[in-house]
Amino acid sequence: MNRDTLQKFGLSDEQVNQVMAEHGKDLEKSKAIESELEQVKQQNSELTSQITDRDKQLKDLSGKVGDNEELQSQIKALQEQNKQSKTDYEANIATLKRDGAIELALREAQAKNPKAVKALLNGDIISVDDYGVHGLKEQLEQLKESDSYLFNIEPEPKPGLKITPSGNPGGGVNAEKNIADMSLEEMTAEYQKNPALFG
Repeated sequence: MNRDTLQKFGLSDEQVNQVMAEHGKDLEKSKAIESELEQVKQQNSELTSQITDRDKQLKDLSGKVGDNEELQSQIKALQEQNKQSKTDYEANIATLKRDGAIELALREAQAKNPKAVKALLNGDIISVDDYGVHGLKEQLEQLKESDSYLFNIEPEPKPGLKITPSGNPGGGVNAEKNIADMSLEEMTAEYQKNPALFG
């Protein structure tokens, strides 16, 4: 989006400045979300590496311990804790990805109040994978139809050209007023101009 495009749509300089300011705010929000997502990806990579290292260390330690049952049980408990931590971490990352994708989609759909719209979404059927977000687009389309007041939807512009057939489309009567809406004086004036209209 640039100033020239907005001016071609007939917006004044003041309106263009307002639109560009709002667009700039949206870009800043998007950059902040992208930055957070990169941080989460980095943390994910680091934690995955740490979990892999711990699992390897535990496996090496269990091979060296041999018959000591107490240490074996502690190692097994630690392994179970690691598995649970990894599962919890992966679930947390999936939730963060899904929430980030929902926030971005709500911003793109121009939701007036993203929290209110998000509350109306069925989060159980929304999923995120390497191929994109699934189950969100359909829900947003349904909400736009059923609860359009929640979104900034611009109506389609109606054409300003009014075509009339040749001749006298108003019949000589003031086209701005209907005969039933005219005062007695206005009807008298129209009758004096064209008596055939009232005959």
